[in-house]
Amino acid sequence: MDHVTALVDPPVPAFPNVSGGGKRAAAVPWNLLAFGVALGVALKLFGPEWITILFQSVGAGTLAGLSALLAATAFSVVWHEAGHLIAALLLDFEVLGGSLGPLRAVRLHGRWSVRASGRLFTGSVIAIPRHNHHAWRGRMLCVVASGPAATFLAMLVAAGLLVGCANPESWTARLMSALVELNFFLFALGLFPNASTAQSQNDARLFYSLLENATSAEEILVYHVFTQLQIAGIRPRDYPETLIRRLANARGKPEMCVAYAGAIAAWALDRGEPATSDAWDKRAVDISDFCDLKTQNATLAASGCWDILVRDDLRAARMKFADVALEMLAPKWFEHRVRAAAALASGQIVHALAEIARARYSFPNRSPYFEFERMLLGELHQRAIATQPAELASHRTRRAV
Repeated sequence: MDHVTALVDPPVPAFPNVSGGGKRAAAVPWNLLAFGVALGVALKLFGPEWITILFQSVGAGTLAGLSALLAATAFSVVWHEAGHLIAALLLDFEVLGGSLGPLRAVRLHGRWSVRASGRLFTGSVIAIPRHNHHAWRGRMLCVVASGPAATFLAMLVAAGLLVGCANPESWTARLMSALVELNFFLFALGLFPNASTAQSQNDARLFYSLLENATSAEEILVYHVFTQLQIAGIRPRDYPETLIRRLANARGKPEMCVAYAGAIAAWALDRGEPATSDAWDKRAVDISDFCDLKTQNATLAASGCWDILVRDDLRAARMKFADVALEMLAPKWFEHRVRAAAALASGQIVHALAEIARARYSFPNRSPYFEFERMLLGELHQRAIATQPAELASHRTRRAV
């Protein structure tokens, strides 16, 4: 083991330490969809008479039938996610965001942002417990199960209302019939876990993982602890060392592993351990190859800053920033910090100083984390001042004139 490797603590594990980093499962689980279609056909052909009554043909070929089907779909998605949300609020979970149809809302550093999700008939709720004691696993099981429970309840209520409909050809009857069918299949198919390589785990996979207390349940707990520290705005150097070592050996989705590697790099830099910070930043860049373009962009931008702050390599920083889409970066303070570093790497000192000022102004609060950001900006400021004092003197002269 060479001297530099010995200074990296925690050590970087053998690559890769991501799960699902290879071929992603299809967004639509076709095997489950085929099973659902086969189940529906079997129930209508061989099921009892009351099944035929409840599973009436919605008649999507007509305007009334199509509107009833669309309304039932929208309600089913909203109601399912409302089940998760209500349980999360009752069990003292922190709501971090969610998506509904084409819109996705995320709360970061106390601020909400809304962006397009690129999907239509989908929904999700992002929430984590505020604390990890008092039966963490039991509370997680309740929140995960509450969505399917709400779906099952909607099916029962719609079935009761459908039986009571006097006119089976009315729009209300079509709506209730669509609700019965949709929620039945959503509930039945939701009992089967999707592929472990899927981009996001469905309720069944999460529930069974938590119930069996499998390795993936430990990964969820580590993610919750890490996210709770981020929400609280804890400064990186104050992260518990036990958590840092768990993050170093954690397995998970590529996006999570990138966040963990970046956190370790920040933790090491804040503690004055540049060798560890350098190694983990490089690991974050390596793992980002398995991630979406937005994550790749943000990771490359952060690594360009590390080229200046840790490696003192302006040439490497320029090469990285050339491939970064600055307009895609968020939040604003991070975008301005990266713009400052990119300007510094290109020798645009005045522009770099202006972006440093904008970054400081963009901080949303005075949490301990932003003391770390101020330290980074202070380092960039010092390097800018020391890089080309002649340019600064010329700029001051022009302003004085």
